[in-house]
Amino acid sequence: MQLTYFEDIRIGWKGHSGEYVIAKEELIAFARKWDPLPMHTDETAARESLHQGLIAPACYTMAVASRLLSEIEPRPAAIGGAGYDQFRLPNPVRPGDRLSLTVECIGKKPSRTKPDRGVMRCLIIMTNQDDQRVLSYESITMVTKRKPGIE
Repeated sequence: MQLTYFEDIRIGWKGHSGEYVIAKEELIAFARKWDPLPMHTDETAARESLHQGLIAPACYTMAVASRLLSEIEPRPAAIGGAGYDQFRLPNPVRPGDRLSLTVECIGKKPSRTKPDRGVMRCLIIMTNQDDQRVLSYESITMVTKRKPGIE
């Protein structure tokens, strides 16, 4: 796996994931454990709801985004997450959806206190097979520098 270090990442840098197909059984099993509402776990109740079918919980949608982020190439040399802003779920995720993700660096700055890292702000957008946005947020991530002290 190729890593991209803080000093190599430019504002406007983009990464793209492959696809993840939403399996109905996986969605229901996840929802039963973490968000057991009928719109996520009961096909009959979900069909009769405003959503007219099963939809994924927000936490499942975020878990899929996390999985797709781990596959971005080249991968930023991330140390860890520092936060999320502007979290949005404009369209539901449903069984059978094919999701993919793009990452774009929209800001970065070196750490003031730790010369071995910087902070990168990225716009994360996940879409379905119809190019409908199902998730977007800004991610704040600490990224390792190849050479401490280099901007």
